[in-house]
Amino acid sequence: MESLDIFYKNFFKLKIRNSFLSALFILASTFLNAQEPYELGPDSRVYEQIPKGTVTTHQWDSNIYPNTTRAYYLYVPAQYDSTKPAALMVFQDGHTYIKEDGNFMAATVFDNLISQEKMPVTIGLFINPGHDKSANPPESPWRVTNRSIEYDEMADTYGRFLLEEIIPEIKKNYTISDDPKMRAICGISSGGICAFTVAWYFPEHFQKVLSLIGSFTNIRGGHNYPALIRKSEKKDIKIFLQDGSDDLDNEHGNWWLSNLQMEAALKFKEYNYEFVGGSGGHSGHHGASIFPQSLTWLWSDVVPTRLESKVYPLIDPLTDATLISGESTHLSRVEFTVVTLESSDAPVKMLSGEKEQIIIVKEGSLKITIGNAVKTVGANSVAIVLPGEQGIVECMSKDAAFYTMIYESRGYPDPTRGKKQEGPMIFDFEDIDYRPHDRGGVRSFFNRSTTMCPYYEMHVTNLNPGIKSHEPHVHKAEEIILMISGTTEMEIGNELYSAKAGDVYFTGANVPHAIKNTGNEQAMYFAFQWY
Repeated sequence: MESLDIFYKNFFKLKIRNSFLSALFILASTFLNAQEPYELGPDSRVYEQIPKGTVTTHQWDSNIYPNTTRAYYLYVPAQYDSTKPAALMVFQDGHTYIKEDGNFMAATVFDNLISQEKMPVTIGLFINPGHDKSANPPESPWRVTNRSIEYDEMADTYGRFLLEEIIPEIKKNYTISDDPKMRAICGISSGGICAFTVAWYFPEHFQKVLSLIGSFTNIRGGHNYPALIRKSEKKDIKIFLQDGSDDLDNEHGNWWLSNLQMEAALKFKEYNYEFVGGSGGHSGHHGASIFPQSLTWLWSDVVPTRLESKVYPLIDPLTDATLISGESTHLSRVEFTVVTLESSDAPVKMLSGEKEQIIIVKEGSLKITIGNAVKTVGANSVAIVLPGEQGIVECMSKDAAFYTMIYESRGYPDPTRGKKQEGPMIFDFEDIDYRPHDRGGVRSFFNRSTTMCPYYEMHVTNLNPGIKSHEPHVHKAEEIILMISGTTEMEIGNELYSAKAGDVYFTGANVPHAIKNTGNEQAMYFAFQWY
């Protein structure tokens, strides 16, 4: 029996010109690239704590494409509120994105990104191409009769099909925004060029395009798009393109070069676009592995501006005093800085206003005064100043340094909540019990509520060499990991970051994360969470 690759090489020697059969070749070649080195990341995993949307299955008989029927799937997020217009994202070849065990895990990714506020509340329309009712049932959704007719045509027909038939049907039951910036469309291969075609003809309805291994080749004239882009008036479209250098090269064209031509044309015309190239072939493996990042970039202009979940390196505390500054899901303002002192410096006053402040001693000796409480403490000691309290920090050694975070709640500060637990909040590192365990050990500083935070918890972890704290997990709380010693790497979402002593990791609410000690000795770090 001939192998698949030999079979398809012989297939092309036949010089079959029929676009439908050629499209089937494109799809079948997917199976020849199963060994590509791309894997799904943490943002594509299911987490028990994340609210789950619902997926329903529907059937549609079209008038614009007569005598055709198709399945479509509707994802509605748990956060959907009928009083507020939801965003809409349309996927061609919907079956491949909505499969629970498929490459893309789209419903799971939507669940995660919506809960992280990296996407708006978005209804997903996952729609298959049509199939001729008079034809035999297709062997698979990829082999329906109308796929190339609907997807590869450079015409407004498919866009009208969405706008005149499918979307009005969905609007009968759901409130969907008419703002083009709140509408996106995605596809793979011929579905990718189809997504671009819909936005090209209807930018007043679809502003966002995600094209994966898009077939901008001469199947039905798609190779003309780069020239059209260059010679046409710029349209208000935001485009994300992905392709691999080992993509198809056949009688219709070279997919990789065609996507590079698209990138060059978009750059020439100054479109808002991203192009991510890889080494893969004509498959969804690469596109699926960066699917969460693609969606994050695509929707970034319509979601709240939040602190980025990543590492914030400390290079020089004298010139890089501010490590973190901005807003988060739970805090309307947060400033994380480093303050250096010498023995001759005047005492530093802490907050006495409406914000809250935490101090972590980096090095040296400090005398901390909060109200009537006074303590002289060393490195890794902690103090919290509640709104309205008076505080003073004095250097008691030749020099000293401390981290400080000043923050304000996005919700409703509650002074009575902050006063429920009595006693000054000055925690001497030397007084904190160390509890060893099989991965290292831990020191628990506090787990309480404050004026700004119903939940506020801090501990210091010692992590043995080569050990991962845990597999990526999520929680409602935001978290800062402050490196005391050693070197680590941290998975945050689908990205991997490295940090050394003095650096700070920040993870937003519901962002998957896990930390690993990459050094030869124990690593030690603060971890504190809040909501």
